[in-house]
Amino acid sequence: MKANTIKLLKHQRGLGMLQWALVIAVAGFFILFAFKVIPLYAENTYVESALRSLETGSEKLEQMTDAEIKSKLNNFYMINNVRSEGPTRNIKVVRESEKAVVTVDYETRVPLFWNIDLVVSFQNHLDSSRPGQCCKPPATPKTK
Repeated sequence: MKANTIKLLKHQRGLGMLQWALVIAVAGFFILFAFKVIPLYAENTYVESALRSLETGSEKLEQMTDAEIKSKLNNFYMINNVRSEGPTRNIKVVRESEKAVVTVDYETRVPLFWNIDLVVSFQNHLDSSRPGQCCKPPATPKTK
């Protein structure tokens, strides 16, 4: 009985060097991916906060000029250290009867490694007629 236990213990040695290298490489890839992606999503939360600050301001969104809206958003970006060019360049204001829609749709490209880039696209919409549904684009009906 004792000989069987010793024999079984010899075969249960754990991972070899090649398996450990593979585990470390996979973990390293996911850590690198997280370090590249998390700041992009954190920055987008500041863009969403900037849009929400427009609806909670003292002045109604419909009464503000396009220049005032862009100025307020750019000031918010500067204060909160939004560094990407996408949110500052892609501010669009569309005015319709009795409502205004502010869109900040942009893509951010980050080099992952070698010649492989990671592209993340964000769509942020503020409709003054639906301020509670801030920052998500309106759902489009599906056509068959």
